[in-house]
Amino acid sequence: MASNAYDVLVLGSGFGGSLLSAILAKSGMSVAMVDRARHPRFAIGESSTPLADSALAQIAKDYDLPELMPLTKYGSWKRSHPELTCGLKRGFSYFGHRRGQPFDASDQLVVAASASDEVSDTQWLRSDVDQFLFQLANQVGADSYEGVDYHLETEQAGWRLTGVGETSPLSLHAEFVVDATGPAGVVLETLGIADQTHELKTRSQAVFGHFAGVRTVADMLVERGVDCDRHPFSCDAAAVHHVLDDGWMWQLRFDDGTVSCGHMLPALGDGEMLNPRQVWDERLATYPFLHRQFSGATLVRPSGGLQATGRLQRLTSVAAGRNWAALPSTAGFIDPLHSTGIAHTLFGVRRIAAAMLGENRLRQQRLQVYSQAVIDELKFIDQLVEGCYAGLPHFRLWSAWCMLYFAAVTSQEHASDPAEVSSFLGVDDVEFGRMLIMARQKLQATLDGDPGPEELASFESWLRDALQPWNRVGLLSPEAAGMYASTAAPI
Repeated sequence: MASNAYDVLVLGSGFGGSLLSAILAKSGMSVAMVDRARHPRFAIGESSTPLADSALAQIAKDYDLPELMPLTKYGSWKRSHPELTCGLKRGFSYFGHRRGQPFDASDQLVVAASASDEVSDTQWLRSDVDQFLFQLANQVGADSYEGVDYHLETEQAGWRLTGVGETSPLSLHAEFVVDATGPAGVVLETLGIADQTHELKTRSQAVFGHFAGVRTVADMLVERGVDCDRHPFSCDAAAVHHVLDDGWMWQLRFDDGTVSCGHMLPALGDGEMLNPRQVWDERLATYPFLHRQFSGATLVRPSGGLQATGRLQRLTSVAAGRNWAALPSTAGFIDPLHSTGIAHTLFGVRRIAAAMLGENRLRQQRLQVYSQAVIDELKFIDQLVEGCYAGLPHFRLWSAWCMLYFAAVTSQEHASDPAEVSSFLGVDDVEFGRMLIMARQKLQATLDGDPGPEELASFESWLRDALQPWNRVGLLSPEAAGMYASTAAPI
C-alpha cells in the first residue's frame, strides 16, 4: 500500500487543479493530485477571454512558470505548441433566429475582444490543454494518482484519503485539501456544506458534442447575400452564439477543423432527463439556418456520443474553510454564456495560492475573503446571464442585456493592471450592482408591456444612459449598429 503524507491534496486534475498543483509544488510544498479519471479526457468549458489570458500570464510571472506564457496568446501558442489543439477567438458573435423563419440580417451582434490574431484569445481543446498542465505539475514536483477510486475523510491532523489505484491500495494524508472536482464537490459533500442553488435565477441545461463538417457562419451568410465586410473580424473566429426563441447554441471552432457545439435550453424539472439525440435533431429541424449549417456534420467527440445535462446551475454556501478550499468551478456554476468559466477559475487559482503561500497568520482571513468573494461573483454572473434569457425571444433585448456583461468586463480589461483587480468582473462595485438591479426592473417592465420597436428602442436608450459611468468602449452606440471593434482589450 502506498502511504504518504503531503502538505496539500488536490482532488481533481483538470486545468484548475493542475495549475494550482504546479504553483504549490514549484513553491516548495509537497502536493498530491488525485483523480478518479485519467488524461486525456473530454471536457467542455473551452473559451478563453482577455481576463483569462492576463490571469494566466500573471501566474506564469509570479510563480516562475514560463511554460505557461505561450498559452496566453494565439500567436505564441501556435508557434510554441502546435501539438496542442486550440482555436482562434477574436471575440463574441451573436445571430438571432426565429422558429421556422429565414435568417434576418438585422439580427447580428459582433463584439471584438482582441485587436489581432497574434494577440488573440483562444478556444482550448481541453483534452490537450488539461493534459499539458497536468504533466507540467508533475514536472515541477507534484505527485499524481490517476484512476483512483477513493474515499475522503477528516482526521485530527487534517485529511485522510484512502482508495484503490490501478495497481495497489492507496492511503494519503495532508493538512490541507483543495476541491477541484467540479460538480462532484467531494470536499463539500464530505463536510456536509449546505447548498444554496435555490437562490439562483438562471435555469438552463445543455446538449453538446464536438462535430466535424459544420459549415462556417460566414459561408452561410454569404450564401444568403449578407455583407460580412461589416464584421470587425471573421465572425467564426469567436464564441459564436445562435440566439433562439427559448435558448441559444454555442459554436467554438478549433484549428483541427472540429467545432464544439452545444444547445442551451430551459431546464426541465428535477429528475427529468433529456434524450440528447432527439433534442438535437428537433432543434436543428426547427431553425432553417442551423439545419443547413449542420447538413453535412458528423459527431467526432466524445466517444460516447452526444452528452446531455440536467440543470447546470449550482451554488454552495461556503467555498473555503480552515483547512480546505474549493475552486470556483466546484463552488458553483451558472451557464456557458459570456465565457466566464476559464477566467473565473484562474482568478480562483491565484487567490487560493496567495492564501496558502502567504503568511500563515493571514491564511484563515484570506480564505474567508475568498469564500465570500467567489459566492458573490457567481451570484453576479447569474444576474448577467439570467437577464439575457429573460429577454428571449427578442434578439434586441438579449443583445442590449449583453452590454451589461461587456461593460463590466471591459472596465476590468481597461484597468491599469486587470489581473490585479481584487474582484472578478468588478463585483465589489456597489454602484454597478445597484444599476444592475434597476436595469432588471426596467427590463421586466419592458417585457410586461409586450414590446414593439419603440419600446425596445426606449429600453436601449435607458440602458445606454445607465451604463455611462462604465462604458469606456462605445457600447450601445447607434453608430456602431451592433458591430464593435473598439471593445478589444488593450495590448
